[in-house]
Amino acid sequence: MKKSRGQIVADNMWGSAALFVCAAFVSFNLLHTDSARAAGWIFYFCGWIPPTAMTIRCLAKHQKPGVGGAFSIGLLILSGFFFWLNHG
Repeated sequence: MKKSRGQIVADNMWGSAALFVCAAFVSFNLLHTDSARAAGWIFYFCGWIPPTAMTIRCLAKHQKPGVGGAFSIGLLILSGFFFWLNHG
């Protein structure tokens, strides 16, 4: 079954939080400087932008976020908690 262009964009927006979390993880754990720590938090907080936009879009269109929304928000909450424990 072929997905529509809108569905492909939505899937990529939900999944983009993982890229921001990976960038924050690398910044926190591989580069041990204060500026890298600040960049890690910036990457982490920028990771909230696509899922927040998609949540607003789903609310506006009266759709359910689905598995992508649960994965994205869950990943950000869990990784944020661990980043805070280790680098907060």
